[in-house]
Amino acid sequence: MRETRRSMVARAGTLAGFLRKQVGSARAIAAGLTLPDPAAPVRLDGSESGWTASGHVLAAGERFRVVATGHQWLAKPIGLVIEPRATVFMRIGGGAIRKLVADDAVYEAWEEGELAFLTKTLSEFADERGILLPGKRRAQGPGIALRVERADAPPDTTGQPDGWHYLWRLGDGRIYTGDPDDIAVSTHGDVGILQRPLDLPLTRETVLSWDWLIERLPSDLPEDLAFTHDYLSIAVEFDNGRDLTYMWSAGLPEGHVFRCPLEWWCERETHWVLRSGSAGLGQWHSERRMIAADYAEALGEPLPERIVRVWLIANSIFQRGHGEGRFARIAVG
Repeated sequence: MRETRRSMVARAGTLAGFLRKQVGSARAIAAGLTLPDPAAPVRLDGSESGWTASGHVLAAGERFRVVATGHQWLAKPIGLVIEPRATVFMRIGGGAIRKLVADDAVYEAWEEGELAFLTKTLSEFADERGILLPGKRRAQGPGIALRVERADAPPDTTGQPDGWHYLWRLGDGRIYTGDPDDIAVSTHGDVGILQRPLDLPLTRETVLSWDWLIERLPSDLPEDLAFTHDYLSIAVEFDNGRDLTYMWSAGLPEGHVFRCPLEWWCERETHWVLRSGSAGLGQWHSERRMIAADYAEALGEPLPERIVRVWLIANSIFQRGHGEGRFARIAVG
């Protein structure tokens, strides 16, 4: 594997810059957060080992509204916080899970049964029914309060392009809009992966091509540390469960290759810095990558046999920066 790990001194410098920035902005971040509604019947703080019942039994197709207030501090002195729309998942009758699309939104029941909630925070799911992988979960105050009520209004939509869907593991959102040939991305304090299914053989001639216009990067620091890992990218997923993602970095050099610094993802995702810095922001750029050659260089051989999905990735959950851009004319073949 061609991983190009930075020196400990360089990584320590990035960490120091992150801490200075976060300490300086922690008070402003706290001022913009809501407190949990004391009258809401459901309260979560992240220490729950399973799902919390809401007391509301729904029929399939029934509309309901969820209002979420509060937040969870991961580390209050440095302003690391998660809001409900980025962490609260729903489940009806033990079926498939869905994430809140906003802190106040209307949904249409996709199953029948009792509605239950769970706040994921930094845990990971074992399956699409919301079973958590083993790991310690701790209380993160002040917590999140949830209120459920019947609704007549139409369900809120996420607005993603036809043929694309959000990765269930991270849940739905309102990050991606537009049409399949011109997808806009806007992220602030959230995370989402948009996917389009494929089923193509990987050959030495297979190409990923796209145009992108990046207006703002969600990080101003190198993204190879867990808490600076806010970025925009496009990725290809293979039939061996690995994915290779091409990103625009704020501070890592072009050609830098590194494993995702986040737990669970580090075993599956590899990043390739294709562009770096502020030069070229606000302008359209056309890219063309030979996927097999890049995979062999970044991950080694043997090569996977098939390409199963193309992704768009947007993350701003750690530093709560703003990431904005557009991806157009995405093609694999």
